[in-house]
Amino acid sequence: TYFQEFAFTAGVRLGKDNYLAHGDRAYTVGRDWQPVAFSATGRVEPAPIVFAGYGIVAPGENKEDAYDAYRKLDVRGKWVLVLRFLPEDLEGSARQKLSRYANLRYKAMVARDRGARGLIVVTGPRAAAKNRLVPLKLDGSPGSTSIPVISVSDDVAAAWFDEAGKSLEAVQQTLDTGKIVPGFALGKRPLACRIDLVKETRRGRNVLGILRAAAPAQEAIVIGAHVDHLGRGAGGSSLARPDEQGRIHYGADDNASGVAAMLEIAEYLAAQKASGRFAPKRDLVFAAWSGEELGLIGSRHFVQEYQVRRKPASSDSSIETGVRRKPAVATEKRIVACLNLDMVGRLREKLILQGVGSSPIWRSEIERRNAPLGLAVTIQEDGFIPTDGASFYTAGIPILSAFTGAHAEYHTPRDIPTTLNADGAAQVAKFMALVARGLALRDEAPTFVASKKRGPGRRSAMRRVYLGTIPAYGDESTKGVRLTGVAEKGPAQRAGLRSGDVIVELAGRKIENIYDYVYAMERLRVGKPAKVVVLRSGKRLELTITPGSRD
Repeated sequence: TYFQEFAFTAGVRLGKDNYLAHGDRAYTVGRDWQPVAFSATGRVEPAPIVFAGYGIVAPGENKEDAYDAYRKLDVRGKWVLVLRFLPEDLEGSARQKLSRYANLRYKAMVARDRGARGLIVVTGPRAAAKNRLVPLKLDGSPGSTSIPVISVSDDVAAAWFDEAGKSLEAVQQTLDTGKIVPGFALGKRPLACRIDLVKETRRGRNVLGILRAAAPAQEAIVIGAHVDHLGRGAGGSSLARPDEQGRIHYGADDNASGVAAMLEIAEYLAAQKASGRFAPKRDLVFAAWSGEELGLIGSRHFVQEYQVRRKPASSDSSIETGVRRKPAVATEKRIVACLNLDMVGRLREKLILQGVGSSPIWRSEIERRNAPLGLAVTIQEDGFIPTDGASFYTAGIPILSAFTGAHAEYHTPRDIPTTLNADGAAQVAKFMALVARGLALRDEAPTFVASKKRGPGRRSAMRRVYLGTIPAYGDESTKGVRLTGVAEKGPAQRAGLRSGDVIVELAGRKIENIYDYVYAMERLRVGKPAKVVVLRSGKRLELTITPGSRD
């Protein structure tokens, strides 16, 4: 079969047993409150409520510069109420500093690590928000937290403040200046809760084809483009105007253009081989990825299957993919590079090539293959990009991703064929075809290099730290972070970590999901040993890892 099927969590909905009461006052789910999608479920023992401002804890250059909403506040065994987002009136560097720590998952992790019974989030009357309750939708990342996380309306929270002799709006106004208001209790009446969430599981499928090497080969090159889009924009990432809500998002540039280019490349190289003008030394795998808009789900699944098959114990051709027998493409072959095409239909001044820092060959290859075309090219080194190439990059595979730039029609119903530059897209396809052809004919495979810088939003300390772990990013069933591999001679391998280990603690921080892991890495310092606790074959094992540097 040309299809590679996979299961994924497409959404979450309320179950039948959701209950919230403050003392003898019961609230209506969907109006007064509702769970947050990554919340723990089940019955929560009644507990009092304390208020902790915006719930942000952010380090500073010194003690005075740090921001700690929990300062001198004991939240153990209590519900913690925090404001959504971050202080509204902050601007410039002050706002940028706190924005990294305003994510709801981070706030939940902070509350959990301080022993809170659960986290309550309120938007607050001073915050501009389309939805006063946190929408019940997935955020594109797997994993939940071990504490309940709920959202309550402004009216509900304001009543709790009134009982404590406080004003929600007045306190929020003070906090919005950047000043920290000491936390306080919101009365003594306990809050009781039951949370029932039902995850909606669906099936997706990648479409895979292969052009075999001229002689049996052990290496392959992947040329891919995502085939999914937003439908009518119900998933939450639509940028449609109010008068466009519910209309079909056609996705001409994002990403019919990329799929068309990928198919043109496949046709060109197949014709070259059939005519005897092309004798590839490596297989060429052509892939139409599904689930990119939901978080790179299809390409991530392909890479994880590939990593499993690359293990010696998984080389048998009869191994199951989890749905049927394996697809026609033998993904156990060593993938030496991934070429990605995402939004290549709006060529104007220049073609943007991303992931160039992932291999030392890319600059010379780009110059050589572009010589007959003369495209204006902008190079971006970073391999951490929000497209399918990132699935391969995090597995230590060199990537090169083509992109013709953002535009006002992105993720709207206005992304239609008449807005495309068809001639420009053909030029991009020709360029990437020449790159693919060159890679298939090379004597030596490209070598992988981890980029020295990461995408926007990462703090400099985070950029420097390197552990050499390859997490299973799409694993929702594991409590912790399961590793699909470790980099050769990297810090993780030297520490004794292995593929299959589940990291449950790092640098003293409990790890339940990939978010916890990313934030825990911010505690690490290059060259300073840290404790890492893993589960291996059901046994708890404590190791010491010494972080390396990306720079």
